[in-house]
Amino acid sequence: MTSDEVNRINYRLRSTFFYRKLKEYKTLSLRNKIDQILPAKHLYSWQCWADWGIGEDAFAYINEHGNLQLIQVFCHPSLIREHSILIAYYRNIAALSQKAVKSLVNIDVKKLEIDEENRYPLKEDQAKRLAQLFNEHISLIIDSSIESLTEDELYGILLASTGTQIDGSWRNAIGEEAEKVVQRLLVKEAKERNFLAALLPRVGTAIELYNPEKLEEQLGNIERYKGVRLVNQTSMLFSSEPDISLLGKQGTTVGVIEVKGGTDPAGALERYGAAKKSFEEAFRRNSQVKTILVASCITPEVHTRIQNDSIISTYFNLTEILSEDSTKYEQFVQEVFSILRT
Repeated sequence: MTSDEVNRINYRLRSTFFYRKLKEYKTLSLRNKIDQILPAKHLYSWQCWADWGIGEDAFAYINEHGNLQLIQVFCHPSLIREHSILIAYYRNIAALSQKAVKSLVNIDVKKLEIDEENRYPLKEDQAKRLAQLFNEHISLIIDSSIESLTEDELYGILLASTGTQIDGSWRNAIGEEAEKVVQRLLVKEAKERNFLAALLPRVGTAIELYNPEKLEEQLGNIERYKGVRLVNQTSMLFSSEPDISLLGKQGTTVGVIEVKGGTDPAGALERYGAAKKSFEEAFRRNSQVKTILVASCITPEVHTRIQNDSIISTYFNLTEILSEDSTKYEQFVQEVFSILRT
């Protein structure tokens, strides 16, 4: 695999990873959550603003600002205790990563920021420490702007900070993103072929019938689902070991797909071994199962082993599947849907 091919696949997966994480972090919805609270801004007292780490000049500037409200800019301890998901808003306005927050005040905010139902109550002292941390940084930003911060710039910081966090997460996520890309490609193909019947949420037992009118909502948040059902009563399930299971009408596993997105040649043999182990388990349960390996990096040694490995039915290079030449992509999806006999 040439360095040019490595760069190509890495940057393509990076692009899809950024989009997926932006939706996962729900960054674009944070502004709206603050807007929903603005009508009740008078219910929050700012009498103790100095105690909460807000600088005097910064407070005066925002308090007299024509377009910005205190609650849009500064973190109020009561507010993040009532709505812990707003921690993400103020943390990003302060241009701090989750890792930085944990390092500075020893509070892990990761699960708090996605706690839509407020299942993890924030303690009083934690709320105050977080507010002080965020407000100190936000005050510094306002001071460094020489008191010229605008509403657009405020939300620009929000997005820039999110981008930095996503970039930091990317370094360890190439394998995961490769799996997600292949899953989304197969769901998209099922939709294009009019085979998609329903989506299976990861939480609960409800089945969501595919609705073309909700295309963006359903397929745009494919990570919410553990699989899909097709019109011929077969299904595709997403998990790990294997990454994708193809189930026949009677619930039997008729095919398994392993996706290995790593591009480091030094780890190619190890990734092949992990895929083979998953395939052997599938064979133990059903000797007729079809196995498909999708890998970003197939070295000459791994290629030779695959060619002599009867347990691997077929393999594809992920770079070729995602390339402009759709031949390999068409071969891949045709192989998958032929196993499901669609």
